[in-house]
Amino acid sequence: MAFTFKPAVYDGTTFYELPRPIMAIRVQDAWDFEQFKVPLANGDSVVGHSRQGIDIRIEGQVGTQAGGLKISEADMFGELEQLRSQLDVTSSEDEYEFFLYHDTATATYRKLKSCSTIRFDYDLSNKALFTYSVAIHAEDPTIYTTSPGA
Repeated sequence: MAFTFKPAVYDGTTFYELPRPIMAIRVQDAWDFEQFKVPLANGDSVVGHSRQGIDIRIEGQVGTQAGGLKISEADMFGELEQLRSQLDVTSSEDEYEFFLYHDTATATYRKLKSCSTIRFDYDLSNKALFTYSVAIHAEDPTIYTTSPGA
């Protein structure tokens, strides 16, 4: 096995892979700073750069989950309920780790810690393939290479 794209949530006890296919995943880094301008002088001065938390936007469909097909409306809806439960954060103790890549055979990981869900939308109008969209915020901007829970 090699470096594998497997978006997943780890809540301290359960490692849950997001339903597939994943149509888009966008990771947004941002920085804070102060910008100063002196009147009648060209240019400006920027100071105090600090990294903000990271925002992740995911768009996917419920066709499979962890390799298992989800072909009926009941199966797809059940998977959306499971995903909704995994993404639920009501306090800081509920924050989770969000994995972008992982391979347990080679201990290769890329994850974010201190994650919470900002928004979860799902579309049930296409009975052949439900779609979903998730917005996640990671308070800690570091991308970690450690295994789940470490």
